[in-house]
Amino acid sequence: MKQISKSLLTITIAGFLTIGCNNQTTADKNSDDKDVTEYSQTNDSETSKKELEVAFKNLWPNVTLTNADEFFKTGVSDDFYTINADGIVQNTAQLLADKKRLEMLEILDFKFFDQIIKVYGNVGIINGRLQAFSEGTYVGEVLYTAIFVKENEVWLYKNWQGTWSIDSPPPPSFILVE
Repeated sequence: MKQISKSLLTITIAGFLTIGCNNQTTADKNSDDKDVTEYSQTNDSETSKKELEVAFKNLWPNVTLTNADEFFKTGVSDDFYTINADGIVQNTAQLLADKKRLEMLEILDFKFFDQIIKVYGNVGIINGRLQAFSEGTYVGEVLYTAIFVKENEVWLYKNWQGTWSIDSPPPPSFILVE
């Protein structure tokens, strides 16, 4: 029996990260230059985090039956990959063909919380929790990791991985498929 989770249509991740280090090795830098460099890196990081947060918020209304085809052309990485809490693994073509999953995403309402946003160069990682609601009824909670990559100054959705929270109720009957 397969479970299709309304609240977890695109829950996936394949954790390939590119972490860049920028080591300052010039010994003759004065402390003022170092302070300016650290301030600049902090501001860049905060700007990137804000951009990433906007990209994530833009993702959810667009990963739906109505909007996914267009959104996946411009807002998603070519090598998108998802691992959903219900055990379904999909690439872009497989997800777009899964109309029932996209429909579930469209009819659910989500509450996102406990988010931690990290940026490593052109890779952004968002960890958090979400609660899903169907017509106001709580149907589940998922722990998730969403990965974005920045290409041509645009944050693209690359990976999703979701896991049922220990606090989540059993999946509701409307998401079970025989």
